This record gives sequence, C-alpha cells and structure tokens, in this order.
Amino acid sequence: MIYRALVGLRNRHYDRVGRSHRAALPVLSVGNLVVGGTGKTPTVAWIVARLLAEGRRPAVVSRGYGGTAGVGPLVVSKGDGPLCTAEQCGDEPWLLARKLIGACVVVGSDRRRGVERVQQLGADVVVLDDGFQHRRLARDLDIVLLDAEEPFGNGRLLPAGPLREPLESLGRAGLVILTRSDPDRDYEEVQQTVRRYQATAPILRASHRRAGFFDPDGRSAPTPSRVVAFCGIAKPDSFRAALEAEGCDVARLTARRDHHPYSKSELLELRRAAESLDAVLVTTEKDLARLGGRSPFDEGQRLLVMRIELLLHDPQPLDDAIAEILSRTGPAPTSGTIEAE
Repeated sequence: MIYRALVGLRNRHYDRVGRSHRAALPVLSVGNLVVGGTGKTPTVAWIVARLLAEGRRPAVVSRGYGGTAGVGPLVVSKGDGPLCTAEQCGDEPWLLARKLIGACVVVGSDRRRGVERVQQLGADVVVLDDGFQHRRLARDLDIVLLDAEEPFGNGRLLPAGPLREPLESLGRAGLVILTRSDPDRDYEEVQQTVRRYQATAPILRASHRRAGFFDPDGRSAPTPSRVVAFCGIAKPDSFRAALEAEGCDVARLTARRDHHPYSKSELLELRRAAESLDAVLVTTEKDLARLGGRSPFDEGQRLLVMRIELLLHDPQPLDDAIAEILSRTGPAPTSGTIEAE
C-alpha cells in the first residue's frame, strides 16, 4: 500500500504538463511493468537495427544496471563496438554496443544528460532501454513489453509481487508487445486486461527465435549434442527449454541470479563439470558480456553461445508508429554513421 501510494504520487507529478523534459531528438522507450526479463534487450536491438537500415543515426541510452557508470553519461560505443567493459557499463549495454555497429550507446542514471551526449555524437533518434518508469524524460512513443505467459505476475506491486507500477499505468503505453508468445494462441484474457486500461494502443505479438550457436568471436558453430549450460538471467528455464528444442542433451544447468558476475572458482568448477560429463559449455550472449566477450577457458575447453533474436509477428504497426514520429523531424540523413568527436 505504501509503495502504491508513492508510485501514484510520482505519476501524478509527471502527468502534469511540463514536468518531463522534452529532448531535441525523438525519443522511443522500451520498457515493462514487472521486474525481470521480458525481452527488452532483443526488442531494443530489433528497433535500432531497423533504424540503421533506414539510414538513421540511432542511439541507445540506458541506465547501465549492474555497471559502475553512476550518473554518467558514460559513452559505451560511438558506433564501432564497446569502448569499456561490461563491469563498467552493465552487461546489456555492452552486448548492444557489440551487436549494433553504427549506433552509439551511452549509459548513466541521468538519461537527460545521456540524450544530450548522444546528440553531441551525431544521433538523430534515441531508444531508451528500460525507460517506462523513467518519467523525467518525455518520450514520443512508449513501447511496453508483457510476457505473454506471465504478464502481471501475481498481480501485486513490489515488494509483495513483481509489478513496478499498477496496471493503470498501461494507459501511458503507445504500443504493447506480448513477448514469448505462441503464434497458435490468441491470449484473449491478456488482451482484455490490457484493454481495460489502454483502449487504443496496438497490441502486437513476438517470439524469441533461436538463431543457432556461435563461438565467442561470433563464428557459427554446429549444434552440440551434449552440453553443460550456465546463465545468470531472469528466466533460466527458458534457456534450458531453448537448448532442448535445439536437440541438445542438457547434462547440467547452473543458473545464477540475473546479472551474476562469475568468479574464477565458479568458472573452474564449470570447466571440470564439462570435462567429467563429456559436454560442451554453453551460455547466453548476456553472460558472455560479463566474461568480457571472450572465453575464459583454455583451448582445451570449448565455449559456445546460443543466440536468441526477437521475431515480431506483425511489425507493421510498430513500423508505422516510428515512421510517423520520425516524419516530424524531417528526412533521414545521408549517412548512417555516428560522427566521431
């Protein structure tokens, strides 16, 4: 009850005209209502890749959870890969910086300063990673992600449940995406709940597509038959399910808390387990970021990464919403490269 009252006061404050700072660049936000993973990072990557393909100069501005950037802004990438470690900027911004060549990435708790920094670097559109609750900065489109299988948890706010805000906050959403959805299901109950609070925003569906196995340098690798898997993500069971769907025999899965930093002793134990079980070590891209983007093992022990991508079943409403926002700012620039300082 106390948490609900505080969230309500804060939202009423920012609902007033002029309370949120309006940036000079168009701002798109990707966020959610609950703590834990709903696929924000793959969604941000999908949107930024789309913008790059259209000749835009997109930038990602993130808080940098798990890093040491503090208020920031810390420039993670100017468009050609990470300039710092995942320990400094957080694993997800580091991963985005590595994947999204051509887009700059900046982290820090002060997103307003982050947006100002990417504008200096030449960006012409900003994507806020995990920005739904960051209301100090106004946005042109709020994209809210809901896990189709467990969209609202137990329906309770923190600390009794996983909700960061009451469901009434869906009224701020400009577009809703049901992630981890099954194309053969209709999710009518979830959609009806969304419509109680948001009558007009498009509701899209997305899945997480398995994109195969890769070595730490990004080279494609064949599917291993037997694996020892490890991860520090919000939903480790989904990692196991994805491995099994690829035909892997999961001899062991070591699951840690989200954003877990691995110690030398943990890595040694994992290597011994793989050797004793005659298996290949497999992890996620997010966990590889916390390993510095390279294998911490010697050449005698293979490490593979299973890559997961977003598959948006009907992207047109999202494309249309973004195109309408960008049309207000004029045509795309002639070059999609972020300018160096």
